[in-house]
Amino acid sequence: MKLYLGLALLSAIFMASSGVIARYSQMAAAELTFYRLGVGALCVFIWLLCTGQAKQLWQKPNRQMLQNGLLLASFMLGFLQAIQSIPLANAIMMVYLAPPCTALVAHFYFAERLNLFSGMLIMLALLGFAMLQQFQFDVSANPAQLAGYCWALLSLLAYSAFLLCNRQPAAGTSVGQRTFYQLLFGACCVLPLLTNSSLPQGIDWLWVGLAGLFPGFLAIGCAIAALAHLPNRVYGTIAYAEPAAVILAGWWLFQEQLTPLQLAGISLILLAGILQALLAGQQPADPDPSQQPARSQA
Repeated sequence: MKLYLGLALLSAIFMASSGVIARYSQMAAAELTFYRLGVGALCVFIWLLCTGQAKQLWQKPNRQMLQNGLLLASFMLGFLQAIQSIPLANAIMMVYLAPPCTALVAHFYFAERLNLFSGMLIMLALLGFAMLQQFQFDVSANPAQLAGYCWALLSLLAYSAFLLCNRQPAAGTSVGQRTFYQLLFGACCVLPLLTNSSLPQGIDWLWVGLAGLFPGFLAIGCAIAALAHLPNRVYGTIAYAEPAAVILAGWWLFQEQLTPLQLAGISLILLAGILQALLAGQQPADPDPSQQPARSQA
């Protein structure tokens, strides 16, 4: 269990780098999403090739992998579009309403029962989110930010579905195979949006490489491996390390100020995540789906 808790934490840290790379590179959201996914898939391929596991890719990808690739592209694109018009902190915290949403869905559909303590932690995280927004959810006073919040909502919904779909991967598939095809198909989904784009120039290649390696290959690979073994409520709360890192980056690198109320909200969210992780650490991990007999892959 500790291994998968660690992978979930690493995934959150690597994911957090996407907002920073987006701000510094100044690349369009669609372009950065494409390179993050496409270069990420290339990194997975090289890794499998160097470790003698490339034969895993010979197996035809199933419908679930393709579906998850679409969700992954929607999640990333929505977030990068959102931060162009709303503060980094607000965008990331809105997206991270996904963990409590997935925990509630998993309670009914995956038999991942929420006890009183887990439910209280979810409510604590939601209270922290409301505090971060300073209990003000009316964007009509600033219509220019409305599009940003709509993109953030799209990212929230896609991220929720991505977490749920990767919770029960098809048996007989490996982490490498699932990561490669989800990244590859996600890149293909974004490709039609690049009709007016040109190849990166100069320093842009550095940002392309960093986007594909950290928030692409490493973040998504760790996430897919951890999601197959951790309940949604556990993975989701640990993943709150990402918004904490993003908010810190926004304050340190981009001078985005936070009020005492917002800082208190962040503290509540992080506290909920830490307590959920401690609770999960006392439970055995789920068996590896890839070691179970293969089932039909529609």
